[in-house]
This record gives sequence, structure tokens and C-alpha cells, in this order.
Amino acid sequence: MTNRPVVDVTSLLPLLDIIRASGLTPEAILPAAGTGQDALNPTKNRVLALSDYFRICEQMALQIGDETFHISMRPLMVGTSEFVQAQLRACRTLAEVMEIIAKSYNVIHGHRYNHVQKKGGLVSFTIDDREFPYTMDHNDAFVVLSAECLLVYVHALMLSLPAPDRQIPLRAIRTRSHGKPGGSTHLSFWGVPVRYRAPVFSLQYDASMLNVPVDPERSRMLASRTIYGVVAAALDRIDPSAMPARSLSERVAQHIASGISDQAQVAAALGMSVASLRRHLAEDGAPFRDLRSDILNRIACEQIVRGRPVGDIADELGFSDGRSFARAFRQWNGVSPAEYRRHPSA
Repeated sequence: MTNRPVVDVTSLLPLLDIIRASGLTPEAILPAAGTGQDALNPTKNRVLALSDYFRICEQMALQIGDETFHISMRPLMVGTSEFVQAQLRACRTLAEVMEIIAKSYNVIHGHRYNHVQKKGGLVSFTIDDREFPYTMDHNDAFVVLSAECLLVYVHALMLSLPAPDRQIPLRAIRTRSHGKPGGSTHLSFWGVPVRYRAPVFSLQYDASMLNVPVDPERSRMLASRTIYGVVAAALDRIDPSAMPARSLSERVAQHIASGISDQAQVAAALGMSVASLRRHLAEDGAPFRDLRSDILNRIACEQIVRGRPVGDIADELGFSDGRSFARAFRQWNGVSPAEYRRHPSA
């Protein structure tokens, strides 16, 4: 895991098309962002610091005059984010921060795309963009990346607004991306399971974080002209050494949740042999088979409650067909998927 979140430069190449289509040039944008002329050249750079990506976006927004830089059919005047920041500076807890972000951008975009949902001991910030008026295809890779970066914006605020010694327990990330497991380094950096092919984008936290107070000194740092400047500054304030260390079983669980459920593939991703992986997991008291069953069952239960067809769930989780998935599900939960769908709390 890198010391700072990064993004694959090849995924950012659409930025060059947007810059040129707006009548601008990379030479006008990149130096102003402080990144250098080769920042978006994949032959010179494989990755770009995520904070630098946001600085490029800020310059694009400022010079184009639209904070969405034409990704949305509804342009946002430069300065829109200043309105949101003014409200965030008055927040006393992270619960208020979450609600203000969701409500403000719902008003700005004219629809309830953002939701804060509390269930049991968890709270989620969800972006449901299925009806968002994109100027590009809804499933375009750059559209998906842009939504993922909105999650980063929210999480960066959650980390940077409290006092430095407060732990913010992020538990999982969901994305609509169909990309290869482990490929979204800007998401995997945060050290939690990343669920691909989800219907929405979301961050899932322990609900205890809602009561964490905002540090007034830190909230006064919210003083950028665009959303992109806000997150770039927030990312710069995050101390990588303060990121929670992960045990081997946690890293294995992250890979399984990301779509790699084969033991040999997980071992290869971790840079060790299958025998070493088995030995270390046994020492942790967490056999691979148990971890795999726990993660797959958690995902299956979530998808069943959401009404997804059993065949689709079986395919996503790597089962040969719906019947083999149903057998495994009954072993895990003592009921069939259909029964669980009717009575999820039973």
C-alpha cells in the first residue's frame, strides 16, 4: 500500500479530451495545478497522486467556469462549493457534516442523489447516480471514476475535520465499477473491502463515528473555491502513519470482498505462497475457508435483501450456478435465499 492515495494515469486521459473540447490546452491547466506538463502522460508517469488529480480538476473548473467541467448537463457555477463549505464550517459533529454534504448537493443538483442511512451499528453515505444527467454514458469508466472520487471527498473530510487522534472506523466501500479487483488504488488505499459491481456508490462506517466532534480549527481550513480544492487540501492533511494497520486476515478479507475468492490468487496478490498463507492464517485463528464463507455470505445477504436475482448473485460470487449458491447459502444461514429475502432478520 502506498503512502498516499494515487490514481492510474491511463484512467485520467479523458481529462485531456475535456480540456481540448473546452477550448483550453493542457499547457494552460497543468502548470497552474502545480503538477508539471507530463502529469497526464502515461509514458512518463504510471500513477498520479490523488491530491494532484483534484488540483488539476480545480484548475479545469476555474478555467472552464463549471465545477462539473461539462460532465453534468446541469453546470455548476464556480463558487457553488464555497456555499457548501460555509455550512460545513458550522458543523459540530461528523453526523452534521454527512447530512450537510448530502442535503446541499441534493439541492444543488435538484434531486436526492445522496443519502445518509443508519442501520444497526452501521451508517452509510450513499451516492445513487442512476438518474444523474451525465453528458457521457452512465457506465463510462471516467464517469464511474468521478463518482468514486466523490466518495474520496467525503471520506477525506471525515478524516481531516476531527482532531488528529480520533479514529474514523470506515468498514467498506461500494462502487459501480466493473474494473478488475484491486485495480482501484484510490479506493483500496483506505484498507477496507471494496465491493465492485454494486448498484450504487457508498462508504460504510461504524455508527459510532457520527458523534465524533469536529475540530473548529480544522473546519476553518475549508476555504477553497471548488470541491476539488477542498479534497486536495484534506488529502494533504491526512497523516499516512495514522492509517490503521491491517492484519493478514483483514487484508485477505479485503481481497475476497473485492472479487478474488480463489486462495491461490489471494496468495499471489499478497506476494506469498499458498502454504505460507495457510500457515499465517492458522496462526491468526482465521482459516481461509472460514474467511471466504463469512465474506461471501455477508455480500450474499446484502444483495438478497436488495432484491437482486439469485442467479446474478451466484455468478458474481463465483458459484457455478444458482443451485450450488443456494446450497451454500442454506449451510451458512439455515434458510434458503427465498426465505431470507422474505424474513431477513429471522
